[in-house]
Amino acid sequence: MSLNPNGSSHKKIEAAGNQAPEIRHLYVHIPFCTHICPYCSFYKTRNTLPDMKAFLPALKREIEWARSEFDLRPETVFFGGGTPSALSIGQLEDLFEAWPWKHAVEFTMEANPLTISPAKAQLLKSAGINRVSLGAQAFDEPSLKILGRTHRAEDIRKSVQILRETGFENINLDLMFALPGQTLEQWLASVRSALELEPEHISAYNLNYEEDTEFFEKLQAGVLRIDEGREREFFHRGMDLLEAGGFEHYEISNLAKPGHASLHNRAYWNGSDYIGLGPSACSTVGLLRWQNVPDTRLYSKALLESGEPQRKFEELSLATKRAERILLGLRVREGVPAEELGAQKELLTNLAEAGLIEVLCGRVALTREGRLVADSVTELFI
Repeated sequence: MSLNPNGSSHKKIEAAGNQAPEIRHLYVHIPFCTHICPYCSFYKTRNTLPDMKAFLPALKREIEWARSEFDLRPETVFFGGGTPSALSIGQLEDLFEAWPWKHAVEFTMEANPLTISPAKAQLLKSAGINRVSLGAQAFDEPSLKILGRTHRAEDIRKSVQILRETGFENINLDLMFALPGQTLEQWLASVRSALELEPEHISAYNLNYEEDTEFFEKLQAGVLRIDEGREREFFHRGMDLLEAGGFEHYEISNLAKPGHASLHNRAYWNGSDYIGLGPSACSTVGLLRWQNVPDTRLYSKALLESGEPQRKFEELSLATKRAERILLGLRVREGVPAEELGAQKELLTNLAEAGLIEVLCGRVALTREGRLVADSVTELFI
């Protein structure tokens, strides 16, 4: 397949034997947000009528394009953003009427607690969605205000109640810790509040200062600072509470009740092929990776005019794929095969003695302490 700087290709992406690649994992990026949070680095745009009006027809065209290009048999589907649940009931009905894959084993939608109503929850359920990921982030007023969130703790509780009454049996709550000004007591209180709602999954993220965010600018200006000792205490104390609450810490930032680890995210960490739809969405098939244009208007324009997304391609080397296998594999509890690391025995011994890794049954995995410095450990092997 030929690549060009405009990111378009008019030839099918083919696997061995000239067969369309079979894809089991599908991501859809819905970029719209009613409010831009100061910590979020994902591509997003405000809800504007012209952009939203063009977006859904464009997404439908991309769905048609993807079906013609690949053998799509999604076992997992993830609608992320942005805020997918910010779409109105009418817009969601329009989208789901054109959605061909309603029976994925795991079908997730991210949601803001303020956007969940009984009618919308019923629509999601009817469309085949069986897992909802709520962006709770915190349960106390000061932390929510710091994060620029417009919902309150009661909105989180109400959303979970609505989802349960609708029949959802797989709910994730996102939480963030080590926020500017957040106390340890506030963080642990948020963890306890989350546990009281009995979700099946909790994603607990240390605040990262990502480029192109308001928080990053404040960090660069010296208004905010990173305290690694504080982050370590927040992490350990939070994980203690969650594990005591019956959650398995199966990935650096993710914990689940037995049998509820995210299948979609596991596919990423295992290096499976996947297709991303929507503006800025990435796809990886074999040694080829591409990203849709991170601009909603340009994304819609290209699809409505040509029926094909505007993309930029990257051809991955075997060395890059190996590095990614190690980087992602070390994130999960099972770790990676020792032979994949190609490391000297002395290095493994030193890391084990430092309490950063454990070697068991021919696999190398990070300890909880090692997860705090995962990037530094990974660099030793790639």
